[in-house]
Amino acid sequence: MNDKPNWHVAHLDDIERRGRDIPVREHLGIHAFGINAYTPGEDGTLISEHDEAGSGQEELYIVLDGKATFEVDGEAFDAPAGTFVSVRPESRRKATGDGTVLAVGATPGEAYQGVDWGEAWPFHRDSMTAYGEQRYADALEAVRAGLEHMPDHAGLHFNYACFATLAGDTGDDTFAHLRRSVELRPQFREDARRDDDFAAVRDDPRFEEALR
Repeated sequence: MNDKPNWHVAHLDDIERRGRDIPVREHLGIHAFGINAYTPGEDGTLISEHDEAGSGQEELYIVLDGKATFEVDGEAFDAPAGTFVSVRPESRRKATGDGTVLAVGATPGEAYQGVDWGEAWPFHRDSMTAYGEQRYADALEAVRAGLEHMPDHAGLHFNYACFATLAGDTGDDTFAHLRRSVELRPQFREDARRDDDFAAVRDDPRFEEALR
């Protein structure tokens, strides 16, 4: 990558992998929108099944090389290199294949605020793996370990509150972590109100108190 102060050039192979993820946004220092690339997992997964109803984020997927098969709202279709797939927030989507997919996303009408994982990445990776397998207590332990190293990481605080809630821990400490996440990254205030991970505590007065 060049070292010009106002512009950067990098090849995909220049960016250090985080497992199968390629952190394009962090590598280039982009803050206006989310952009990252993904390579296949051992089972061929390129994009794990999810929707963005909670974040309201629109996403655009671009197949850079190889080929992929997307499934959006139950409809599957082939996506060779050069294909663009635009998905609305409420739609369920996933992709498998042997290529590289670039994902670009942001929420309409809202300023984008990215979370730089940096040194927190190994803890985030382990927690999200456990979260995807619904091992919420294990996900919480991974986040707790991360916070021992990076006590002011907004994303770890937010995920702590999410995973603790899902694990059935609704004590004051859970709301303290949610409050701290909002102090560090105000966008988490609205994210929390839309996130189904907090469904069990949304009517708890401590929830809104933490978001003030």
